[in-house]
Amino acid sequence: MVLTPEALKAPLRNCGYRRDLLRTDVPFGGDSTLPLVGFAQLPADSRSACVAVLSAMAHPREVVEAFRLVGAPLVFVCFQDTLQWWKQGAKSAEWLESIPAGQVDSFFKAHEDEFSPEAVYRAKTWGRFREEYQLEFVDLGLMPLVEEEVGEALGELIERNVSALAARLGWSDVTSSQGHWLLQTVFWLISGKILRDKDVDLFQNLDLVDVQQVFDLVARHYGTEPLPIGAKKTREALKESARDVERFSNLALTTTEALAYVYENTLISKKTRSSLGTHSTPSYLVDYIVGNLTDWIEEIPVSERSVFEPACGHAAFLVSAMRLLTQLLPEDKQIASRRGPYLRRRLHGTDIDSFALELARLSLTLTDIPNPDGWDLEVADMFVGGRLAEQARANTVLLANPPFANFTADDRSSYAEQGTQPRFVNRAAEMLWRTVSELKPGSVFGIVLPQTLLHARNAVELRRFLLGNCELREICLFPDKVFSFSDAESAVLLGRKLPTGSRRLPTTRYRHVREHQLPAFRSNYEVSRTEVFPQSRFVASETCSLRVADLARVWEFLGSFDTLGSTAVVGKGLEYLGRALPTDAITYSESPFAKAERGFVHFDSEVALHELPTAYWMNLDTNVIRRAGVGTTTGTPQVLMNYAPVSRGPWRLKGLIDCVGRPVSSNFVVVRPRQSGKSLLRFWAILNSPIANAYAYCHLSKRHNIVGDIRQIPVPSRDSFDAVEKGAEAYLKAVADSAEATVLRNLLLQVDVEVLKLYSLPLELERALLDLFSGYDRVGVPFQQSRYLPQELERPIRLADFLDYEASWPRANRRRGNLIKKNIAGAITDVERSELDELQAYADYHIETDAPRRDDVFVELQDALTTLPAGRDNGKAGS
Repeated sequence: MVLTPEALKAPLRNCGYRRDLLRTDVPFGGDSTLPLVGFAQLPADSRSACVAVLSAMAHPREVVEAFRLVGAPLVFVCFQDTLQWWKQGAKSAEWLESIPAGQVDSFFKAHEDEFSPEAVYRAKTWGRFREEYQLEFVDLGLMPLVEEEVGEALGELIERNVSALAARLGWSDVTSSQGHWLLQTVFWLISGKILRDKDVDLFQNLDLVDVQQVFDLVARHYGTEPLPIGAKKTREALKESARDVERFSNLALTTTEALAYVYENTLISKKTRSSLGTHSTPSYLVDYIVGNLTDWIEEIPVSERSVFEPACGHAAFLVSAMRLLTQLLPEDKQIASRRGPYLRRRLHGTDIDSFALELARLSLTLTDIPNPDGWDLEVADMFVGGRLAEQARANTVLLANPPFANFTADDRSSYAEQGTQPRFVNRAAEMLWRTVSELKPGSVFGIVLPQTLLHARNAVELRRFLLGNCELREICLFPDKVFSFSDAESAVLLGRKLPTGSRRLPTTRYRHVREHQLPAFRSNYEVSRTEVFPQSRFVASETCSLRVADLARVWEFLGSFDTLGSTAVVGKGLEYLGRALPTDAITYSESPFAKAERGFVHFDSEVALHELPTAYWMNLDTNVIRRAGVGTTTGTPQVLMNYAPVSRGPWRLKGLIDCVGRPVSSNFVVVRPRQSGKSLLRFWAILNSPIANAYAYCHLSKRHNIVGDIRQIPVPSRDSFDAVEKGAEAYLKAVADSAEATVLRNLLLQVDVEVLKLYSLPLELERALLDLFSGYDRVGVPFQQSRYLPQELERPIRLADFLDYEASWPRANRRRGNLIKKNIAGAITDVERSELDELQAYADYHIETDAPRRDDVFVELQDALTTLPAGRDNGKAGS
């Protein structure tokens, strides 16, 4: 019996796939089609695709991976007389099981619940942040990859045709109006193709090369006037572009989320991005925000759920909200004819950019196929008049990624003349104030903000209002690479207006996604560290600051320690006059000049911890100096530290010993012991340790090493630093003698160990501190160190103990045996039990690294099993 995709229709119908959403011969790519695809809901696109059924005569893995961009996580391959079950992955497909033809019906019956469209759709969309929705056969990284790849391809198509169209028209120096026309015409051609490929009414028989027809239908769809075509030369040039768009892959499965990439990377000019502060919200961030508010939105009565997105751009939040509102409707009301009017009364957006709203209309329409346009999208400056307040009062869900820029002086004057003087310096703060203050009790909000609003002095009033009137569910911090064309560090604020009569004392989840964690967050919202605080913690601050440094519990534990500023003079070097310099004045030179002294001007990027920067002759005359700081003092031994971070990661400090005491510029932070006789070695060791580096990284973020913050680095108050100083001296001597890299690495690790001993962090906090450095190369050293403890080490071990076990495991293992015996006898103490836990953790690691599994052999066996005749594989891989 040879299985065919047609035979899978009945089992999938029994799993809950409706007839209209179980489609055959689905177009994909160029001329390819998929025999059978099951969708969870309309629109039938790669986001709602749950299951794909294929046929293969040979090499089933290659066949499955060829259809990755379909977006269906659940794939079945009809292969000879068996049905193969595959998991579609972001990187590769994984074979799970082969089912003989005679067992297909019973197989689907056994998996009826987990294969249902509702279960698979929830897993691929909400499963990234709701663990209860996750399914083992759904790769959480699949959809971000699919939408980014499709978006990139569409972006390249637009860029290619804009350039070609300009060349055909002979436009070498494109004006602003010409550039807008080029983008708009090409986008309308692609819009026509998308609407046709998705079989939307009016577009089903569209001839893309008939440019006038395309523009007439798209204009009718948008409710606007058709774009002007002009002379015959222009018409012929557009036809060439239309032919190129026609040849592009079928776009039937394109999601509106994929269009976000096009909007951000292609359709927004640099000028628009700069003047309007425009930055597209990535779909993974939109899903994260909406998904984490789902339970609160579900509590709002169906008739009262309505969404407002100010500065909506391409309507990323409205699209996601539309999918959610549809999903929360009773099943009989989810059909297109019933949901259409409901959704159009409950989704509202505004933006100052009319072109952005074109894409917004297309996005919303494609997400609500086959219903026509009719969305409430208004072209307006949201800061003029009372639009923000009116919409906030009328809606119960506020979702936004507002402009991050501050108001200019001209902006403030202009708005004042129009009777809407901004209350805050920042646009995002102003938007948040005007909306949240007007929301009804129980209304929810998810806002993307610049991180500065969490602590800026100008926003104290805003934060005080939020803390007093709202329940803040989560604050999540992001690095400066979230938005493609913005270097601003951002934060997500999730909350709701306190419901009437609420007496709960809410807690706030605090998360921080660092730059190296961003790929994992994009894929499955993985964050290495999450902390929960009572919301009252923020109220206690005089400025109601919402900023909490990473490793907060580490710094709380060390809160009673002395600070660097209490044991040493910490200051910035001298700063020369700029344009006000006297005529012919020399600030510094490689050659000696009158009254100059040898000093340090630049903190060389490659300088090592045992070296000093290149020396220059520096002018110390007060007539050329704007601020002397501590940089003009000479003859006092000191530790020199970089003012600008030396890396983007947690290794951001380099401490260098200057025994002479040279003058330095403002590129340096100077550290000098307050008490004479204190060795510089202890300060060198502390400043280069994981403690000081982590403190600077957690508290200063992207900022330079601000002296006020550096002064707050906790330092031990013990009198004896003998072990630290002895270790530092040994390292500096060995590196001067050009010792081997392994020797140097072990010596510096021993310095870190001695420093850590002085801080006496609990084991859990020490592990959290050291984990911060995993994946980052240590700077200023002649060896490679990218982590403190091996990744395979699953349970906490002190660094000192790990190095001791590494040096002499046989001795440590004998100790483990003795402790095991004491444990069995019931004679072990609490201290000994903790020691045994560490020894056992190292033993597990030692066994794993000494005899690792051969995963490559397993993969080869799995591929071989996929081509065995029926009945020979006998169940799941690895069983």
